[in-house]
Amino acid sequence: MAIVMREHEPLAAHTVFKIGGPAERFAAVGTADELERAVADAMERGAPWRILGAGSNVLVADSGFPGVIIHQAGGRIDVRDARVTVEAGVAMSRLVAESLRRGLRGFEWAIGVPGSVGGSARGNAGCFGGEMKDVVESVEVFDAARGRRAVLSAGELEFGYRESVFKRRPELVILALEIRLRRGDPAEGTGLVRGFTAERVRGQDLGSQSAGCVFKNIRWDRPDIRREPLLAAFPELAPFGSGPGVPAGFLIDQAGLKGRRAGGAMISGRHANFIVNAGAATANDVCTLINSAKDAVRRRYGLSLEEEIQYLGFEDSVAERKPQAMRKAV
Repeated sequence: MAIVMREHEPLAAHTVFKIGGPAERFAAVGTADELERAVADAMERGAPWRILGAGSNVLVADSGFPGVIIHQAGGRIDVRDARVTVEAGVAMSRLVAESLRRGLRGFEWAIGVPGSVGGSARGNAGCFGGEMKDVVESVEVFDAARGRRAVLSAGELEFGYRESVFKRRPELVILALEIRLRRGDPAEGTGLVRGFTAERVRGQDLGSQSAGCVFKNIRWDRPDIRREPLLAAFPELAPFGSGPGVPAGFLIDQAGLKGRRAGGAMISGRHANFIVNAGAATANDVCTLINSAKDAVRRRYGLSLEEEIQYLGFEDSVAERKPQAMRKAV
């Protein structure tokens, strides 16, 4: 499709949270070529710009964004043997289905990730024991600072827990990924997908207006974390001692915040690492709950929670920069 430009587009309509003010300009793109052209045009105009994919892991400021939002949706999937080239706007669920249809295995875990392929690579998304770093071989990018395309190998992507080079270098715009899978029985893969989906239904607020997990889990390999003193001081953490870390949702639950409300936002009663738009919530409401969770976990455990969700528009609005308890949660 051709690039579609609109002015003062409400961003709430393009996020799972259904929260966020308008973008000054909004460019809807469907292919890697269109994405590159839209970014290059914004650069030529000297306008601030951001990429918005599926809108599943983002909180948009109530004031919106005073620049160009480039909304990426859809794209091509090409399969050769067990290698898949996929454009960044493709939904993770679509790639899971297409992989299984082609008899490819190793991507079933991704059914638990609601976003786009590009956004998932940017955040090294993971679920059910898998992560993007396990399957990505290379990424084609548009280097907006240099005005040219490049291909980054897996070693250049600097993948870490919910991290990648793309978070540190926002000028690198993901256009397409090459993913390595393996041949296998699609019926077995379909069974795995069904099992993962059932597990999500049991433990998460599927279908709700939520950005998914708000915080990263507390990893034992974080440089500021001392595992043994924590396990000794807090016996309830013992079941997580042999794993990679402690789920943020468990800590928030232990701090007694399940069901906590601020305006129209609520910490989920099913999964404490989810914040739900329970009715006309604002970004300020969500930020109030984020700060409440941070404060409560810090007071109880001395641990600092770090956000997994991405903020959009806050850096451009002093009045709305990740507000510190601007409204008391009740």
